[in-house]
Amino acid sequence: MNQSYKWLENHQDDSRALCSALSNYRIIQVSGPDTEKFLQGQLSCDIRQLAKVGHLAGSHCNIKGHMISIFHLFYRGPEQIWLRAHTEIAQTAFDTLKKYAVFSKVKLEMADHLSGVALDRTTQQALCAGLQISAETQSGWNDEASIACYDEHLFELWSEDGCLQTALEAGNIYGTSEERWIAANIERAIPDLRGATVEHFIPQMCNMQAIEGVSFSKGCYTGQEIVTRLQHRGILKKAMYRFATDTNAAVAAGDTLLNSQGSTVGEVVLATRTEGKTALLAVVQQAQIEVRETLSLESGNHLEFEGLPYELDPRLFESKR
Repeated sequence: MNQSYKWLENHQDDSRALCSALSNYRIIQVSGPDTEKFLQGQLSCDIRQLAKVGHLAGSHCNIKGHMISIFHLFYRGPEQIWLRAHTEIAQTAFDTLKKYAVFSKVKLEMADHLSGVALDRTTQQALCAGLQISAETQSGWNDEASIACYDEHLFELWSEDGCLQTALEAGNIYGTSEERWIAANIERAIPDLRGATVEHFIPQMCNMQAIEGVSFSKGCYTGQEIVTRLQHRGILKKAMYRFATDTNAAVAAGDTLLNSQGSTVGEVVLATRTEGKTALLAVVQQAQIEVRETLSLESGNHLEFEGLPYELDPRLFESKR
């Protein structure tokens, strides 16, 4: 475990502002003269936009368009980009990308000297001051750190262990549970993959197009033909939505959702227990959503539909042939 993670976990207080150690995530560092070209030909997002915005969501698909990994990308310059992935899929993601990298002038490595934290506005301002990054920018980076701004209340920052620990201590910033970070992502309907859901979904099933994680104009990438054909000629039968339930039982990625007839109609993407209830994201048959079907977990606990914080294009659910 990295030093900064130890420091945060030894100073954890959930009553304080958000500062969650991202100890269950890793950074894959891609570097070299072909970095942008290589990733443009592999990931679903438009790497050409990364230099402008500083950070993007993106996915790496198999040839059938199903997601092997979901990344959050941090721009470090034209010859270096960081890809953040959950530890359950990070090694598979790394190995798969590396297979495609043999003909490009790039180097892939696990940057395990880096530590990440999720922040709210208060802790973000204090930590940015310590790392000499502007707290007002939507994203930023310097030699020591990179930061992504999801909205005015949620940030993600990665830095070298020693630099991050020093900045945390200097700002008197205390750690909070990583469940707070997962809950923040569920609230914003930002998907992620776990080992149980690798290659289960195409990007549109997890609403990746709604968070700029898919470009339909960038050109070819692995799985692009399937993803683009669905967008322009097909019909999306499943999409991701937020739900909540009062169950105290553990709910995990890959768990099944059932309708009132007991038929399998969906699958959990992310889940966490927070503030007396379980919040979750699940990919569900759109037909079940349209008829307002009562859905439940296999445990029998009913789910409360909580919609989405963004809108999905209704044409996705209409045949375009």
